[in-house]
Amino acid sequence: MTRLTLPATSSALTALTCLAALAGCASPGQLEQGVVDRTRAPVNYETTINSYFAFTIKNPPKNRKVEVSAPLPGGCPVGGHPSSERGWVVPVRYTTFSGVPGGKDILTIVTREYFFWFRQDTIAGVTPKIEICP
Repeated sequence: MTRLTLPATSSALTALTCLAALAGCASPGQLEQGVVDRTRAPVNYETTINSYFAFTIKNPPKNRKVEVSAPLPGGCPVGGHPSSERGWVVPVRYTTFSGVPGGKDILTIVTREYFFWFRQDTIAGVTPKIEICP
């Protein structure tokens, strides 16, 4: 019979891994199957989004338009873990215009869509597509 001897650090690491796995399985109150744990909807999300653009875009164009839609229930966890609460997603269209309608210059319109993910009133992430979780 062959006996396998492991160093003390390896057995401590194994024990710690088992404890972490067991702790992950235990939860104070499990939700019923099919019930989604969701944060409350964001309040003043339009102001938060406009502030985000004001702080992140250097020299914003004068001719711009920010269209903010109503929050939608998001399918992504926003607490940093796969088992975290689901948040809210707010679709936003950011449009810039250059040139003057009817002027000599060519009128250029550029529209970009952004999806702002909220955990209550805090932005959890910004993505270019709704399918991408923050």
